[in-house]
Amino acid sequence: MIHFLSLVLAVTAFAALALSMKRHQRDLADRTLSEREAGRLRIGGWALIALILAIDIFAFGFGYALVAWAGHLTMGAWLNVAWLCWKSPPPRSR
Repeated sequence: MIHFLSLVLAVTAFAALALSMKRHQRDLADRTLSEREAGRLRIGGWALIALILAIDIFAFGFGYALVAWAGHLTMGAWLNVAWLCWKSPPPRSR
């Protein structure tokens, strides 16, 4: 259950970090966010990444937690990349 929780938090963290970038805002939010909103998303994304590490350390101990944390972040990032590829419009031909 801890793995599922960490994975959901990792997906959420990377989605927040993606939404904090102007490049992805129009594709995902259909508008450009203000600097304040983007800053909050950036802080929230990094805070969730730190929270995942704390959860993993509490659940697994320090040694295994670092490996689990790296795996959770990797899977969360890959799921967000797939989501961005699916949601973004195709590139324009020149």
